[in-house]
Amino acid sequence: MFRLLTFPLFLAAFAFSGGGSMMSDLMAGVGGLPSIIIMILGLCLLITIHELGHWLVARLCGMQTPVFSIGFGKREWSWVIGRFWETEFRIAPILAGGYVSIPELLDESTLNEVAKQGGEVPKNFRVFPVWQRIAVAAAGVVFNLVSAVLMLFALFAFQGQPDYKVHYTFVKDLSGQVTMARDAGLQPQDQFVSVDGRKIVAPDDLSRALKDNKGKPVTVVVKRPSGEFTTTVTPNNDGVIGIGIGVNAERYYKEMSVGEAAAQSVTVTGRMLDMTVKGFGMMFGLVEKPANISDADMEVRGIVGIVQMGAGALGSGVFDFVWFLVVISINLAVMNILPIPMLDGGHIVFFLIEGITGKPVNAKTKALLSNLFFVLLIGLFALGLFNDMKHIVGGK
Repeated sequence: MFRLLTFPLFLAAFAFSGGGSMMSDLMAGVGGLPSIIIMILGLCLLITIHELGHWLVARLCGMQTPVFSIGFGKREWSWVIGRFWETEFRIAPILAGGYVSIPELLDESTLNEVAKQGGEVPKNFRVFPVWQRIAVAAAGVVFNLVSAVLMLFALFAFQGQPDYKVHYTFVKDLSGQVTMARDAGLQPQDQFVSVDGRKIVAPDDLSRALKDNKGKPVTVVVKRPSGEFTTTVTPNNDGVIGIGIGVNAERYYKEMSVGEAAAQSVTVTGRMLDMTVKGFGMMFGLVEKPANISDADMEVRGIVGIVQMGAGALGSGVFDFVWFLVVISINLAVMNILPIPMLDGGHIVFFLIEGITGKPVNAKTKALLSNLFFVLLIGLFALGLFNDMKHIVGGK
């Protein structure tokens, strides 16, 4: 049975061993049981929205959808909610994504392979045009992006657009690779006062001052509890000195009309989508990492790390929590549109090849690629879990 899967990067299943001390550390790290429950419900909502896109477009095209499941696991382990529009809706125990079974997304090559191996061939099967199958595969991603726009619209219309008054910019951490700042004696929490005699308040002030002095020694003044410290730093040819930047700022909200909220919600979603795509590019080494992003910011994190961040957002109020869900929804969209077998983007690539060549990709080739990338995804999830647990243990 063909299944369109939601396989978000951040929903790595996790397990650990140890006594009550380890459990209490974990609970403290993620903000307690109520925050865990709320975050799980929030993530399940985003998965449901994604799968709803696949299901709704498939039904409108006339395709079969025997199962709509949030989570993975056998039917006997799941809570069967009921049937609607010839679909059985379930909540399964392994909340690591979700799926909609859509037999008509199979091609004849795959069906023949299923039959050869003694598998069950879907009843009333018919071949749908490639464009319809692509529409079904892409619908989940589109729904996640639309939901991001709607959530932002609600935030802007009811509370306003957030803006910030920056008080100062400081050294968040020091790079282990680019060492100019470290060699010059700069330390974490140093507050920038001036660079080359230019007053530094916002991160853009610092970035411009450093880029204007590429390859040139420049005088840097920072403030510490012990007083001001002056040193000389030479930015490299990219205007980088090897620091992660932190900002101390005060947030306020600007009222917006309904029209302004609608326009700004689309603009901000586009901007966040662009940043997310670049973030994935940085993770794979395809895009250069900006100077104000530290190595720690680029770590792959799993479900525990996401719950930690979500719990922190929840503690800051409804606006921050909904904003966090917007970020995750956009990450979910980008993750699933990657051209990786098993994910939506991989299915779209296979359908495009079929549309161009006039015949589907060989079923055995697809199975081999899917198995290979499944192992790689599991490795990525394991890396996220390792980083999560490292932060929890390190914070003891």
